[in-house]
Amino acid sequence: MAVTLEQWKQLYAAFNPSQRLELSDADLFVERPGAIAHEIAADLQLETAGKWVVCGSMGSGKSSELAHLGGILQHDYAVIGLDLPNTVASIDRIQPAEVLFLIGIAAVRAAADLWSHKISDAAIQQLFSALKPLLGETNFELQPSEILQGVALFAANVAAPGAGAVTGAVGAAARALGGAVKGRMPLRRPSPLNGVTRPVHDGEPDLVHLQEAVDRILDEVATVRTPIVLVDGLDKIQELTSIRRLFSTSRILSLPKRAVVYTGPITLMLGTEWQAAGSQFQRQRLTNVVTRRPELPGITLTDVKIAAGRTSLQQVIAKRLALAGLDTATVFADDGVDLLIETSGGLLRDLIHLVNRTVRIAFAQKAPHVTRAIAEDAVSELRKEYEITMNGRRREELAYVREHGEPSGKGDVSPELLLGGYILPYSNGRIWFEPHPILREGVART
Repeated sequence: MAVTLEQWKQLYAAFNPSQRLELSDADLFVERPGAIAHEIAADLQLETAGKWVVCGSMGSGKSSELAHLGGILQHDYAVIGLDLPNTVASIDRIQPAEVLFLIGIAAVRAAADLWSHKISDAAIQQLFSALKPLLGETNFELQPSEILQGVALFAANVAAPGAGAVTGAVGAAARALGGAVKGRMPLRRPSPLNGVTRPVHDGEPDLVHLQEAVDRILDEVATVRTPIVLVDGLDKIQELTSIRRLFSTSRILSLPKRAVVYTGPITLMLGTEWQAAGSQFQRQRLTNVVTRRPELPGITLTDVKIAAGRTSLQQVIAKRLALAGLDTATVFADDGVDLLIETSGGLLRDLIHLVNRTVRIAFAQKAPHVTRAIAEDAVSELRKEYEITMNGRRREELAYVREHGEPSGKGDVSPELLLGGYILPYSNGRIWFEPHPILREGVART
């Protein structure tokens, strides 16, 4: 059976590396080795007001894991999912107080959209009033209707009592604050609130007032059911100063009295950053899926563990192929799928990216299936994207990681390569790091 051109088009859309899984995509989710959703869900039985940060490589599946966690919790909690990358224009500019404020706004949106529950005008007014002193001397004009419209909920399609059309509660609240909202508010309109607040310090009265306003809104949500806030997107920050401002040098993200789970950047896995964040958060590492034996001495991996990792990635591919009514044996003629899995390094984003490229090449060639040669061409294309940014300093760091199993910690090169996915973390009782397999052949040992 040959894959048709129409099926190649379907697969190209199914393997879109820029599209994360939403709650409505639960049938595509694969529970991979090292998953943490069930562990956090169990902890919530004891830590009803806990704060968690899930850190790992960008593209390791943290967003999908967070959506999966929302699905697990939706029947027992009021899940408030704040999608920061689709809420603000530049995630690197966001300030801690803005995240806190947007949690409050997301709760207002979720209450109206998902549970037909109106947060009181007084509580919303208190939230916006608390924000004003934090704007400092900026020329930012506070437009409640724009901010209410701008917050994106990644859990907005969760099945919940009362879920459906907006009841008008949010629109009424915005009009009461001087704005106007017409009809259903879109979920994907960037908020103008992005890096406009002044720096604030823990314990500052204006910050306390903001915390009180957010807690008041969450308390009103609690009249429906116990809220839990899931904040996605802080893992995508690339600037170290922004990362430290959010997770290491401030307690602002831990201020809400209700439970909050954040996705966080991989640099929090580094020793000093990990310890600094540990005073505020319960930390969860989402390491990459092990697909091959490490070269490092002292790392013991059983064949069973390696096979489990590879099987989970095979399932990721198989579930998306099924969207076009296809299976792996039909689409991949030989061991091309194994090449893609091993080359991905267990990084889910790159696995999806690699399959997407093989599909594009196969479509262009009008091929009946993916051959080993097509898979190799896809790997070569992605390798060039990694190699174009390489320089001597980065190659030296990658060689150090290959030899020692951990970043050198010299300057900013280690964080750069971690944030860019050039260095990948793994776990088997202990954490170790390796250069991305797509670069391994070009990285000499020190």
